[in-house]
Amino acid sequence: MSERLKNLLIAGVTLAMAVALVVLVATNESPDDRVERLGASIRCPVCQGEAIGDSPAQMATDMMNLVEERVAGGASDEEIIDELLGSFSGAVLLDPPLSGATLLLWLAPVAALLVGVAVVLWWKSHPGRITTDDRPPATRTRRLVGGLILVGGFGAIVLVAATLLQDRAGPNEGVADVADADLADVSNETMEAVVAANLDNPQINGMRLALAERYFATGDYRAAFPHYLHVAQDGSSSDDEATAALVRLAWMAYDGNDELDTAIALLDEALQIRPGFGGALYWKGQVLWCEGENNQAAELFEQVLADSEFEDDTRSAVEADLARASAGESCQ
Repeated sequence: MSERLKNLLIAGVTLAMAVALVVLVATNESPDDRVERLGASIRCPVCQGEAIGDSPAQMATDMMNLVEERVAGGASDEEIIDELLGSFSGAVLLDPPLSGATLLLWLAPVAALLVGVAVVLWWKSHPGRITTDDRPPATRTRRLVGGLILVGGFGAIVLVAATLLQDRAGPNEGVADVADADLADVSNETMEAVVAANLDNPQINGMRLALAERYFATGDYRAAFPHYLHVAQDGSSSDDEATAALVRLAWMAYDGNDELDTAIALLDEALQIRPGFGGALYWKGQVLWCEGENNQAAELFEQVLADSEFEDDTRSAVEADLARASAGESCQ
C-alpha cells in the first residue's frame, strides 16, 4: 500500500468517526433540549434583543408554547422556525443556520482533518526531523500523523459537543399552542401580531374572529371593527365566518352609531348568505325590538327557537326575550 493511500485511509477513518459522533450528538437530543435550543435561536419581536426563551414578555411565552407544541407533534426544526418567522412579525433568527454552535459542531471535524493534512505535508517536506528511533522516517511519520489526526480531531469534536450539550440545559416553558383552536391562553397582543403577519392568509380568519369577539365582549367596538370587516369582505371566508362577521358589524353599527338602516342591511345580507341563520334572525329581532317593533321582534325570536338548535342557556335567553317582547316590554 502506498504512503499516499495510507494517509488517505487514516483521514477517511477520522472523518467517518467524526461524522458518527456528530450524528450521535444530534440524535441524542431530548424534546426539552430541542425546545430550549430553538427558544434560544429566535429573537422576541417585542423585546430588546432577547431570545424568546429568555424573555418574560407574553408574546415570547406564546411563541415558546408554540415551539413546545410543535416539538411534541414531531415537527422538524426547519418547519418550526419557518412557522415562527412567518406568523410573528418582527421575529428573526438570533443564530442563523450554519453559525454559532451549529457551525462549530459541523466544522470541527473538517478543521481537524485539514490540520492533519497540513501536518502530513509539513513532515513529508522535512523527513529528516524525526530521529527518535531506528524505524524508517516514512513509517514514523505515518504513525505520528495518524495519531495527531485522531487525537486532534476527536479532541475538537468532543470539546464542541460537550459545550453544546451543556449549553442546552435550562428550564422548559410552554403549555399552549398559538395556532390551536383553543386560544384562551394566547394574549391579544400575540394574536394581533399573528394576524398582522398573515394578512392575506384566509386560514387566519378564525383567529381574527376570535380576537374580534374578545374586543366585542368588552365593548371595544373600535378594535373589533377592522377584524370583522376584513372577514366580511374577504372572498375566501367561509359562509359561517362571513355571516358571523356581518351580524357583529350590524349590531355595532346600531349600538355604537345608531345606524338602523345599515344594521338591517347587514343582517339581511347575512340572511341572504345563510337563509334562516339563527344568529342573524336573533340580532335583527334585537334591533327591531329596541326600535319599538315588539311584534316583529317576537316573530323573529319565534323563528329562532323553531329553526335553530342552541344550548339550553342560549335557548332560555331567547325564550326570555320573546316573553318580554310579547308582553310589550322594552329591550334591555
